[in-house]
Amino acid sequence: MRTRTHRCGELRKQHVGQSVTVCGWVDVKRDRGGVVFILLRDVSGKVQLTFSDERDRALVEQTRDARHEYVVSATGKVALRDDANRTDKLTTGEVEIIVEHFEVLNTAVTPAIEVRDDLKCDPELRLKHRFIDLRRRPMQAMLQARAALIAAARRVLDAESFIEIETPILYKRTPEGARDFIVPSRAHQGQFYALPQSPQLFKQLCMIAGLDRYYQIARCFRDEDKRADRQPEFTQIDIEMSFPTRDDVMELFEKVVVGIFEGLQSDPRLRDQDWPVLKAGKLQTPFERMDYETAMRDYSIDRPDLRSRELRLTDLSGWAKGCSFNAFKGAAEKGGLVKGLRCPGMAEAFSTGQLKNLERDAKGMGATGLANLKVTAAGLEGGIAKFIPEAEQKAMIAAFNAQPGDLLLICAHEKEKIVHAVMHNMRIMVADKLGLNDPNTMAIAWVINFPLFEYREEDQKLFASHHPFTLPQDVAGVANMARASRAGNAGSPMARMLDGGVKLDDILALRNNQYDLVCNGVEIAGGSIRMHRTDWQADVFELIGITKEEAEKKFGFLMSALAHGAPPHGGIASGVDRLLMLLLGLDNIADVIAFPKSATGRDLMIDTPNEVEPALLKELAIETRPPVK
Repeated sequence: MRTRTHRCGELRKQHVGQSVTVCGWVDVKRDRGGVVFILLRDVSGKVQLTFSDERDRALVEQTRDARHEYVVSATGKVALRDDANRTDKLTTGEVEIIVEHFEVLNTAVTPAIEVRDDLKCDPELRLKHRFIDLRRRPMQAMLQARAALIAAARRVLDAESFIEIETPILYKRTPEGARDFIVPSRAHQGQFYALPQSPQLFKQLCMIAGLDRYYQIARCFRDEDKRADRQPEFTQIDIEMSFPTRDDVMELFEKVVVGIFEGLQSDPRLRDQDWPVLKAGKLQTPFERMDYETAMRDYSIDRPDLRSRELRLTDLSGWAKGCSFNAFKGAAEKGGLVKGLRCPGMAEAFSTGQLKNLERDAKGMGATGLANLKVTAAGLEGGIAKFIPEAEQKAMIAAFNAQPGDLLLICAHEKEKIVHAVMHNMRIMVADKLGLNDPNTMAIAWVINFPLFEYREEDQKLFASHHPFTLPQDVAGVANMARASRAGNAGSPMARMLDGGVKLDDILALRNNQYDLVCNGVEIAGGSIRMHRTDWQADVFELIGITKEEAEKKFGFLMSALAHGAPPHGGIASGVDRLLMLLLGLDNIADVIAFPKSATGRDLMIDTPNEVEPALLKELAIETRPPVK
């Protein structure tokens, strides 16, 4: 084998006359009787090899056995193609190699899937033969984009005096919202490590250690139910810094995002792709900021898709309390929510059957129904219009700022979460139908001022909205509530606080120092300013029902570290896979990971998870049982 001098996709007009050696895979072979063309492919692109009887018949004979996906080497001189044979479909379309030496380096069986850009086949077949799937240009371009994304983030963070620190993979179980993967210890039988859901606690320990600015391209593991945007193992850009304000962290991460966009947009390897990020243009900073309450009021979700920002929801709860339609009035009087969507000019856009399907979808999300009303010059038309007097109709139309020809979709329920879920989905559906969500537009915004706690009414339990290490905006208020809880005798913190005169509305009005970055309805990063004092941390633990003993068992090392002079600190993390999926306009996270798991969590290529030898289980003191059917 001769030494390779160039990659296939690198050759251009300026190389004409040079003797080169290229290596790669046979993409296409065409035999024109006395003239043979081979399109040779490697990770950089493709180049045409040309053989002819006129120049070297023996060399043409050498190509007879070359097949699709054979690995070959070719040496020859770069020449300009004839005008009639030039193509702009290849970056090397103006040149070819007149081959003088040809060698088959390895043969190949017929691949189980085709190596073609527009491949359409069973996704599981692609996963089983991933090493073939990754030969395709879209997959290789994706991996090049992934590498460029991470390199761009590193450039920004290195320039901002951050240092990259690796944190442990063998970790311990912590309550972070998902199930852990656990790893048995041979040396400590009956005890287990856990794989980290995130490096959250370790990055805080780095700040306590005085390292000031940390980042990591971190592997994370969560045993979650499968969805298109989830994988059991994934990668985060993880960042933490000491002595920051909320604005410091947000402004820093804006630089990271801008750097990523510029890195992908300027990468010459990616110019042949048709991705949204390459069409989005230059990002403008600072990014828009939106209050959590505004997001929920206008869009019924804390990660709104602002490409269709003018398609806002309308809160009708105040109107409903005095209306004549009992379904609306009853929900409002019970403290629930009545919310509607004005669909501009869409009064005739849905058939009766389609409107019934929308109502069925709403009921599937827990709603009792979904009202639809058409706006006319005379008022409202629709199944419930007869229950709404003319004056109330006019007030409703005014609340929506509706015009004749509009369609109104309305949901009412005593549980706000149900109404939000229904109306968010209706809004996205209508936006798509109106063509408002341009796939090549990147609508980026920060969402801030989140609730500190979420409340579960069934058992009167509070949960940290973000995570329990997030700094409250009102630490004094939290301290007062924690004192009321500690002084009470009831069974739960919530009951003790209520007995002590604390109002539920005041608890739910507390806000934290969380900030999420959203783009086109997808959360692409999230973080917070952390708790750096043990008394503040203990107060939050008290309110969410983590006892002193439980806190010591689960977070004793953190509480000890905080007591040793922890600085104020905060950070942010971004899921590399989800961010890349968004930037490339893909809809499945598996398409941006080199070797992903299937929808059931299996690696179909190497066939895992799998059983292990009984002797190893015995050594680990583990006994298995047949799976429950």
